[in-house]
Amino acid sequence: MNATYDAVVVGGGFAGVTAARDLVDRGRSVVLLEAGTRIGGRTYTRPFKGQEDLTVDLGGSWVNRELQPEIRREIGRYGIALAEDAMPASAAFITDGVLRSFPVPAGEIPDLERVVGHLRDASKRIAPSQRLSRQPIRDLDVSADEFMAPLQLGPATRDLVYAALAWYAGADPRKVSMLGFIAQTAGFGHSPYGFFGALTERIVGGAETLLDRMVEQSRLEIRLDHHVAQIEQGEDGVTVRTRHGECVRARSCVVAVPTNVLRHIDFRPGLAGDKQRFLKENHVGRATKPSMLVRHVPARPFALGLGTLQALCLGHEYPDGSCLLMGFGGERTKLDLRNREQVEDAVREYYPEAEVLAVDAYDWNADPLFDGTYRIDPPGQAYDFLHAMNEPEGRVVFAGTDLDDSVWRIWIEGAVHSGRHAADEVSVILAR
Repeated sequence: MNATYDAVVVGGGFAGVTAARDLVDRGRSVVLLEAGTRIGGRTYTRPFKGQEDLTVDLGGSWVNRELQPEIRREIGRYGIALAEDAMPASAAFITDGVLRSFPVPAGEIPDLERVVGHLRDASKRIAPSQRLSRQPIRDLDVSADEFMAPLQLGPATRDLVYAALAWYAGADPRKVSMLGFIAQTAGFGHSPYGFFGALTERIVGGAETLLDRMVEQSRLEIRLDHHVAQIEQGEDGVTVRTRHGECVRARSCVVAVPTNVLRHIDFRPGLAGDKQRFLKENHVGRATKPSMLVRHVPARPFALGLGTLQALCLGHEYPDGSCLLMGFGGERTKLDLRNREQVEDAVREYYPEAEVLAVDAYDWNADPLFDGTYRIDPPGQAYDFLHAMNEPEGRVVFAGTDLDDSVWRIWIEGAVHSGRHAADEVSVILAR
C-alpha cells in the first residue's frame, strides 16, 4: 500500500493535537481526524447559556505551571496567559450528616491527622517523574475501604476522605481505585492539601486558546466531522475508514479518543486480549460539572462533602455581589442539571441562603462521542490497565489522558504528556 501520510491521528483533544503537532514539527506528514465539529475533547469553554457576557469552562480547566512541566513548556512556547483563582475564604463541609465550617469535630482531629499522614506516606512510594506502570505499586490499587481499614477513622473523617475521592473521581468512592488518588498526591509534592490548593490556575480564554495556537503555528491538517469506524493494519501501513465512507491511509496511527468509545472502533486485526478485557465495559467515572450563577453566598466560597454535590468551587465574583460557582458531582448525584430549582436545593445544602439565578452544564455522559468523563478505574484494574493500554499494537499507538502513565493522569497535563509519548512511539515506528 502506498501511504499518503506518515501518521493519521484519531481524536482532536489535547493528546491528539499534541501528538500531531510534535510529529509535524519533526517533519512528518500528518492528518488529524476529529469526530465532532470542534477540537478540544473534554475541554470546552463557551458563553454561559443565556448570559452571553459570561464564559464557562464546561470540562477540564485547571493547570499549575510550577508542578506540571508539560503545561509549563506549552504556555512558555506560545505565550499563553494564566489567571489564578482566589483562595477560598469561607468553607462549608458536610461530614457525618452535619453541616460544618471545619471538616471534622474536635474529637476527630487526631483521625484527620492520621489519614493525612497515611495518604502522604503511601504517595512517597511513587516517583512522580517515572511511569506509574513501571513502579512496584500494584498493591496500592485497592478500594478506599481497604486502604483506610487499618486507621479506624471516625465517621466525619471517613466522610471527608470519601467526599474528596468522590469530587476527584465523579463516582461512588467505594467503587474507585485509590491508586490514582495516591498518585495525584505524589504529584502535589506528596501533599494531600494539593487537592484543595495546588490546581488554581486557568488558561485565559479557556483551554482552546492554547489548542488554537498549537494548531495555527504548526499548520496542522484537521478534518472535523470525521467519525472513525474502522482501523485496519497491513504489512506496510494503516487504513482508517470513517462512518461516512472516507478512507485515509498512513504508515502509522495514533488513537487518542476516550476509552469508553474506543471499543466501538473496529480494529483489524483485533486488539490484544488484555486491552479488549479492560475496554469491554465503561469505567466508573460519571462526573457532572454544573456552572451556576449564584448570589447570597459568602465571599470566596468553597464546599466539600457527601451532599448532592460533592464540591463547590468559585469561578468568578462579580461587582453586583453574585458569583459563578462550579459544582462537582458524580454517580451519586441524582440531579437534573437543567433544573434550576434542583440545583439550587443542592447548593443550599452547603449555603442555606443561596439563590441560584441560572445554571449551565454539558452532559458528557450523554454525548456518544465521549460516553462519560475522564477515566476512573475500579479497584484492582488501574495498574494493569495502564500497562496494557500503553503498549503499541503494530503500527497503532494509543494516547489520551484516560491512559496517561503518569501522576497527572486525567488532567490536561496528562493529555499533553500522553500525546508527546505517542509521538515518540510513532517516530520509532517510522524509523523502522
